[in-house]
Amino acid sequence: MPAASRDITINESHIEGGRLEAAADSSLRIESSLLERVSLANCAFSSMLWKDVRLINCDLANMQTRGLTFIRVEFINCRMTGLRAGEADFQDILISEGDQRYSQFRYARFKAAEFDRCNFSEADFLGADLTGSIFRKCNLQNAEMSKVKLLNADLRGSAVEDLHLAAEDIRGATVDLTQAMLFAPLLGIRIE
Repeated sequence: MPAASRDITINESHIEGGRLEAAADSSLRIESSLLERVSLANCAFSSMLWKDVRLINCDLANMQTRGLTFIRVEFINCRMTGLRAGEADFQDILISEGDQRYSQFRYARFKAAEFDRCNFSEADFLGADLTGSIFRKCNLQNAEMSKVKLLNADLRGSAVEDLHLAAEDIRGATVDLTQAMLFAPLLGIRIE
């Protein structure tokens, strides 16, 4: 489905299959829609606004945008490797399963975000606000989380080995016993 216009709007639609193509200076607005097996891989947009959208088995690998706002958006088993969404606003977001390796969310703001069995290995959350976010059984190994806000975030059950962060970054997060032992050296705690 090639785009004829620089400003693309999808409203109250159910789209199955296909590929969305657009010029790099295009904007993409999607509202009240369901996308299944749609590819947005390697697309670049100047801005994106998605509201009340569900994506199932979609490919967003290497997609990038400079201005992004997602409100009540669900990503179910989507490929998001290399997605670049820095300084984005995410509100009431669910990302479940799929592959999010190497994704970039630098300085993004997440409000009411849930991540379920996601693979965020090597992902970049530098400076992101993840206050209150829930990570269920996620792979966060080798993810960059320096300067993040994790107040009231729940990391229990997620793989956090080699997570890049400082003691002040983990402050206020909820972790399980195994994770606490991994974070102990970071916090200057000796367990004997």
